[in-house]
Amino acid sequence: MLLPDLNFATMSSLKPVEIVITEASMALKDQARGISSSEIANVLRITIQTTTDADISFRSIYAYGTGKSSNPEEYIPPEDVGSTIMSKHLPYLTSTTNEGVLALVGFIIFLVFRRKKIRQKEQNLYDEAIAKEKSLRYHLQMEVGASQERIDYLKSILTLLTYALKDLKRDLTVLTK
Repeated sequence: MLLPDLNFATMSSLKPVEIVITEASMALKDQARGISSSEIANVLRITIQTTTDADISFRSIYAYGTGKSSNPEEYIPPEDVGSTIMSKHLPYLTSTTNEGVLALVGFIIFLVFRRKKIRQKEQNLYDEAIAKEKSLRYHLQMEVGASQERIDYLKSILTLLTYALKDLKRDLTVLTK
């Protein structure tokens, strides 16, 4: 299988993970920062209501928090436009068998290279998220006397990172096979 069912099938689908990692960095740098000052405040408010034990994907929570979904448990399919176009429209795009074979070979090469780029990006994000998660856990222990908003803010980012790490790890496991 060239591109299995991944949580993050495209480079653009990794953007929310980057946003959460950036938010974690800002939370660690600014002790006064809370949910109300966050750029992803709605996502963080939704995250407070979920638990890390729930069987919900990172993308579902993020989509629900940004208004792209009406149910946090709803399955959000990955945006994989390239494979949809090729699988559904390949017979209509080529006039001869040779052109069809060449188009298919080109598409397979494209998928292999894209898979490699996605894996590298996911590995980098996974490593960054692990580091931020450890730092957030430490800050939660150190900021025991902080305001409830600050504690909720750190916990919600930590929960989001936990979901992202779970999904990234699953993708990395699938991509290394």
